[in-house]
Amino acid sequence: MEELLNNIGHFFTTTGVEVAKAVTVVLLGYLIIQLIMGIIKHAVTKSNTKDKTMVNFLLGTIRFVLFVILIILVLTMAGVSTDNVVTFASVISLGVSLALQDVLTNLASGFLVVTTKPFVEGEFISVDGVDGTVISISIFHTKLKTPNGQMIIVSNHTASVNNVINYSRLPTRRIVINVPVSYKTEVAEVKSLILDLAKSHPNMLKDPAPDCRLTEYGDSNLIFTLKCWVAASKYWDTLFDLNESILEKLREAKIDIDYDQFDIHIKKEGE
Repeated sequence: MEELLNNIGHFFTTTGVEVAKAVTVVLLGYLIIQLIMGIIKHAVTKSNTKDKTMVNFLLGTIRFVLFVILIILVLTMAGVSTDNVVTFASVISLGVSLALQDVLTNLASGFLVVTTKPFVEGEFISVDGVDGTVISISIFHTKLKTPNGQMIIVSNHTASVNNVINYSRLPTRRIVINVPVSYKTEVAEVKSLILDLAKSHPNMLKDPAPDCRLTEYGDSNLIFTLKCWVAASKYWDTLFDLNESILEKLREAKIDIDYDQFDIHIKKEGE
C-alpha cells in the first residue's frame, strides 16, 4: 500500500505535472484560437465584404492551420524535440498524403473553386446531375440545398472536374415551351395565340422579343416552340404561368393539344 501511494505521489510530482501542463496548453490554445477566429470574423463583418464564399473558405483554412500549430506546440512542450517533431510531421504528412489522396485532392479543388469562382454561395447551380442552391463551400466539400429541401454534399473535386451549370450568374434566362397541336390546326392562329399570351405576361422582357415558330412535324401532331426571355429570378413562376395559360387558351379556342397515337388494325384469321 505504501509503495502504491509513493508511486502515485511520484506520478503527480513528475509525469502528472507534464500532463497538467499539456492539458493547460491545449485548453488555453483552444481559447486563444477561438479568440483569434472571433477577431477575424468581427473584422470581416465590419469590412462589409460581399465575397462570403472566399471569406468562409479562408476562415476554415485559418482554423485548420491554427490547430496544427497548437498540436506541434503541445508535442514540443511534452519533451519532443523540434527535430523529432519535424520528422514526425514529415512521416505523418507522407502517410496522410498516401492514405488521404482524395481528401487532399478535394482540398486543392476547394482552392480552385473559390479562386476561379464558377459559383458562389447563394447561387443556383447544377453539378454532376444535382441541382441546388449553394449553401456553403468548405475546405473539402460544397453543400447544396435542393428545391425539395434536401441537403446534398458534393466533393470539391467533383465540382471542379465536372461541367457546372450556373443558373444565377447571368441576369436573364430563356424559356422554351413546346406545344403539340393537331395537324388540322391553322398555323397562324396558334402562333398568334401563344405570342399574345407571352407578350402580355408582366415578367416578359421585350428585348429579345418572344418568338413562336412551327419547329417540328411529329408523328401525329405539329410542334410549335415558344422562346422568350425573363429575369433569372422570375424564371420558374413565368414558366408555370405560361404552361397554364397556354393550355387554357387553346381549350377556349377549341384547338386540340394532340399527343402521339397509334392505330391498331386487328384482322380475323382467314381474312
